[in-house]
Amino acid sequence: MSISVVTIRRGGTGEAMMAATRKLKMASEKHGAESVSLSQIMVGPDSGQWVIRIRCSDWEALGKMMQAASNDPTAKEALAGLDAVSEVVTRRLTASLDL
Repeated sequence: MSISVVTIRRGGTGEAMMAATRKLKMASEKHGAESVSLSQIMVGPDSGQWVIRIRCSDWEALGKMMQAASNDPTAKEALAGLDAVSEVVTRRLTASLDL
């Protein structure tokens, strides 16, 4: 069962969001995340907002990744970069089910 941190953000140009998310991806994967992706909502009331998904293999991996990232200046800098160009709308933790 993989665990994902899904953050919806408002604002920021595509270029700024890609640059900031690349830094977050490097820091997150360095500390054990399986993947980091950036998407944009294209249709509906939240159209234009950004979706950042950080995926970890399980709860333990997520905990280790978050603990290590919280002590890493590079990860803090990556989050500050995202905060500088966009604002958090919502954040969710999801657990995937194996079908």
